[in-house]
Amino acid sequence: DDSDSDTGDPRISQIGGVAELATYAYAATEGEGLLDYVSSDIAENCTKEEILAALADEPVPTGFRTMKDVKFDGEDGATATVVLITEDGDKEVEWSFVREGEDSWRIKEIPGLSEEDCSAS
Repeated sequence: DDSDSDTGDPRISQIGGVAELATYAYAATEGEGLLDYVSSDIAENCTKEEILAALADEPVPTGFRTMKDVKFDGEDGATATVVLITEDGDKEVEWSFVREGEDSWRIKEIPGLSEEDCSAS
């Protein structure tokens, strides 16, 4: 198994924790709860209504299965495949993360939602 989770990199655990918490917040609030887990750029530019509108066409997860294939972009960026549990079965989606502060990671982009989705409104 060559998965990144075996490297012991603490950033992977930090990102996985954010992905899991964000998924359950997303599931409970149909997206509104994501505001607590998104990057400052999205949080400053997106209202709860804009987040809900941006995610309207995406299936709402019912749970979090796992995260895999974490790839780092320098020190402050990463992408990962997040496996969401949905009513139609598991769905693999790519999420982007950005480090804000020493060891705090936030969501930079998920399918349907990025900073551009809000600034366009």
